[in-house]
Amino acid sequence: MLSRAARIARQPTAAQLYRFVAPAARPQFASSTWRRSYAQERRPTPSSDSKSTETERPATAAAGETPAETSPAKTSPTESSKASVDATESTEQSGPTGPLPDLTQGIPSTLAYEMSGATNQAALAAIAEEEAAASGGGRGRGELPDSAYVSSTDKKRQQLANRLYLAFFGFTAAGLVYLGRNWEDKDDEARHASDAPNGWGLGLWWDRVKARTGDFLNYYQEPAFEKLLPDPDPSFERPYTLCISLEDLLVHSEWSREHGWRVAKRPGVDYFLRYLSQYYELVLFTSVPFAIGEPLVRKLDPYRFIMWPLYREATKYKDGEFVKDLSYLNRDLSKVIIIDTNEKHVQNQPENAIVLPKWTGDSQDKELVSLIPLLEYVHTMQYGDVRKVLKSFEGKHIPTEFARREAIARAQFQKELEAKKKKAPSGMGLLGGMLGLKPSNMNLMVSPDGEMSPQEALAQGKMLQDIARERGQRNYELLEKEIRENGEKWLKEEAAMQEKMQQEAMQSMMGSFGGWFVKSDDANKKQ
Repeated sequence: MLSRAARIARQPTAAQLYRFVAPAARPQFASSTWRRSYAQERRPTPSSDSKSTETERPATAAAGETPAETSPAKTSPTESSKASVDATESTEQSGPTGPLPDLTQGIPSTLAYEMSGATNQAALAAIAEEEAAASGGGRGRGELPDSAYVSSTDKKRQQLANRLYLAFFGFTAAGLVYLGRNWEDKDDEARHASDAPNGWGLGLWWDRVKARTGDFLNYYQEPAFEKLLPDPDPSFERPYTLCISLEDLLVHSEWSREHGWRVAKRPGVDYFLRYLSQYYELVLFTSVPFAIGEPLVRKLDPYRFIMWPLYREATKYKDGEFVKDLSYLNRDLSKVIIIDTNEKHVQNQPENAIVLPKWTGDSQDKELVSLIPLLEYVHTMQYGDVRKVLKSFEGKHIPTEFARREAIARAQFQKELEAKKKKAPSGMGLLGGMLGLKPSNMNLMVSPDGEMSPQEALAQGKMLQDIARERGQRNYELLEKEIRENGEKWLKEEAAMQEKMQQEAMQSMMGSFGGWFVKSDDANKKQ
């Protein structure tokens, strides 16, 4: 602990405190005195020039200098302020000195300034051009053509491009001349005898050019073959051909984010194909490509009830649509029926078509199966031209209209049958009854086992289509029984046969490839 006297001795004196504080307070005192004197001597006037008050402070301070301010320690802040004032004056003098715009009326337009600038630039450009023209020497660009400033590499490129253009037009002209030559093949000459015959002349030449160009385009637009089906087999007891579409008729495809692509089979497809296969030559005619449709058809019809599948390659491309032209089928069109869901697909032969609404996946749909009675009736009655039958149903719902007509015919048949029963039996019938012979025994036609003869069926009030329907149903049941018993066996045999064919094809290909390097045994024997 220090005594009170020691603590007092260690405290700084007032002079020492003044020595540290006084220099900091002097500039503030002098500045306040200078400001008061400036405010009293220089009062602002409305018409005075727009100069800052700091530019006038050095002059006022110089006029009213006091002895206390002339000391070296006190004049240093004033000198620094003078230097800053000089810099400010030089900056203000370099800027614009005109009156400022009145911004209370809005931002002034700069159109006049921009127009004056554009005019000045145009004038300067004109002067530069005159000077360049007046100068007799120099390396200016205007004294030589533009081609003089193109590099040798660019010149070579331009020359190459010109040669390519010339070669292209030359080959095009030569190709047109070659396309217009006379027909060399007799078949082509006979085929184009009416529209582009041989001969000399500009018109005939142009006709042959168009004919050959059309043949080239037809390669991609026409079906792959002129005869899509082989010649009919006389032993094949199916005089009618039924063409069926695939998409939205037998199946329906849809895509979703949850499941991706899914394909649904229409209700009654198996029954439709298997039942009508005993009456018709079934042909699948679809606009789906082979690569997509073939696996689907093999899954849909594993037992090959569809005899001939035809895909997009067999269609005709016309006006942006894939048209199913029946004239390429190699079949009599009077005995061909096609079922489709798009009228544009059958636009070439609409009289042979039955157009159904697109199936969208309804599990209760019966539209396809309801066509079986009409198709069965056409085969039973053996119509010479199916187009007349389909024409009578034009603009009507075929299953409903056929059921209505069948009901009318059945009522008329029952009425005629009742009238015949009221009449006396004929002499042949009376003689047969006396001998114990039934009408079925006197019939020269032998019916299948378990089937009622036509005479007995008619006597019981059955119409001809009823007899055919019962027979067809029995055949369908027998077919289903065979599939249940031997279906797996048939599929295994078919798979084995396909595998054997693939192996033979692979061996043949490898043998032909190896023959390029190794001589065969037959060739060695000949040598």
